[in-house]
Amino acid sequence: MSTPWSTALATVRNTGFAMLVAGFVLATSTPASAHPHIWIDANAEMVFENGKLTAIKMHWVFDDLFSMTLIDEFDKNFDTRFFGDENTTLRDNAFVALGEVSWLAHLRKNEVLLPFTQTRDFTADITDDRRVTYDFTLVLDEPLDPVKDTISLSVYDAEYYIDIAFTQVDPIVFTGNTATSCHFEMSEDEKNRIYFDLVAPIRADLVCAAQHGDSGSSGGLAPGDMVRVE
Repeated sequence: MSTPWSTALATVRNTGFAMLVAGFVLATSTPASAHPHIWIDANAEMVFENGKLTAIKMHWVFDDLFSMTLIDEFDKNFDTRFFGDENTTLRDNAFVALGEVSWLAHLRKNEVLLPFTQTRDFTADITDDRRVTYDFTLVLDEPLDPVKDTISLSVYDAEYYIDIAFTQVDPIVFTGNTATSCHFEMSEDEKNRIYFDLVAPIRADLVCAAQHGDSGSSGGLAPGDMVRVE
């Protein structure tokens, strides 16, 4: 059975790429054999306007192997960059369909999941060490008040074919929050376990106070930040 992620990847027209997707499905056809085949390092920038959270800018960095696949498929002029039509083609074939899984981002307001339905400002690039990056903005349907409500963000693939995780350095930063002072707390989300209840994804809970704060405030993930949510 195809997964939403494999469906998204299968939209790419290249036969070789489709064969790679088929390999994912075959390799993960049983719970015993299922394990991540793609790895993504993720950062999130919480964008505030007038004290409310209005958007989340995401930065992804893919693993070496999958990056090589994307480069082989979409870097048509072999300059190790994605410009113009290359960027557009990658977006339309390998990114847009990820909307089926809310771009692997799980935003919760008072523990209620708020799926993302649209993005903007997508850009793909290639680092000097040939790893593909995605930058894009997740658009909230309505502004959220992190002072009034409990807001959390997790990044994961519920079927665990992709291992996407927050980076160790500056996984969450805040911009535009001049009316609030915010930080985040990382924990294992025991309430929303995934992959046959075997994995507790990491969640970032926003902690904001209604007072003047540094618009560039941010926090880094350190061992002391890990707390268990009961």
